[in-house]
Amino acid sequence: MLRLNIIDSELELVPEKLCDDFQIRKMAKTRDKKPEEMLLDSNYMHGAIDRAFPGKSNRMGRPDIFYHLLNVTQDSILNREGFLETVIHTKNDLIIKIDKETRIPKSYNRFTGLVEKLLKNGRVESPDGKKLMSVEKGRWNSMSRDNFQNILLSPGGKIKKAGEIFDKKGDYSVFIGGFSEGDFVSPVYNELEPVSIFRDELTIWTVGWELISSMEALEGFR
Repeated sequence: MLRLNIIDSELELVPEKLCDDFQIRKMAKTRDKKPEEMLLDSNYMHGAIDRAFPGKSNRMGRPDIFYHLLNVTQDSILNREGFLETVIHTKNDLIIKIDKETRIPKSYNRFTGLVEKLLKNGRVESPDGKKLMSVEKGRWNSMSRDNFQNILLSPGGKIKKAGEIFDKKGDYSVFIGGFSEGDFVSPVYNELEPVSIFRDELTIWTVGWELISSMEALEGFR
């Protein structure tokens, strides 16, 4: 079993400091939404983020990261066989739990609408009432599970091949960063020794795919 924990994720609704920005107000009017009900997205709000948070527009507001990641994880053989759980921790200490049956919309706009609904209402359900995604308060280390081997991946860690991360069948809880640049905000290094699967930085969906592939091989799905 692989539990993929995404830490300090840059996933949030538009913060109060940005709600009065002219660019944000214009977008909100176009979408017939309140500014605080929209997902912060630097792809469209780059200028507004830079005005309120100078120099942070390349890190803040990155739902596109999770669009790519979740399309990989949720559609994987490992997930379909019930051997994968993906959990997202945001920098604002929210924990997003995703049911294995959740399928990610192929349209990015539909995906952002889904996440807006999730963050506003605290849950997303299927038409028959099944809870597909939910949100609760929690710190990064609340994602740990008893009897799981905890592994932290970070570019600055000791190099280890992806195929060597899981040395035998068992339950693994792997923590990776949910941001495009910089380092963890949460004190992860106080509790876990980092390892790296490549000499250079990789996108989190690439890291996710490498881990999933390794676990699929270990479980005999490859």
